[in-house]
Amino acid sequence: MADSRETVDIDGLRGGERPADGAARAARPFLSIWFRCCNAYGRVYKEADGARYAGRCPRCGASLTVRVGPGGTSQRAFEAW
Repeated sequence: MADSRETVDIDGLRGGERPADGAARAARPFLSIWFRCCNAYGRVYKEADGARYAGRCPRCGASLTVRVGPGGTSQRAFEAW
């Protein structure tokens, strides 16, 4: 019997192999956000210029921008009202 599932070929994962640490995977800085508007978690990713993080609520699409300040913080989880 033929397999009716569709397959997707993802670069770096051909043949069921996982990429080696650091290979085919670049660390992309993000913040974890609890979007209170929809009671959902999401990620906002750092922009290419490094001045801000930007993203949207995964349910309603509300946009969020977080500036990167001079002092910064080590905190990586936040709530968006």
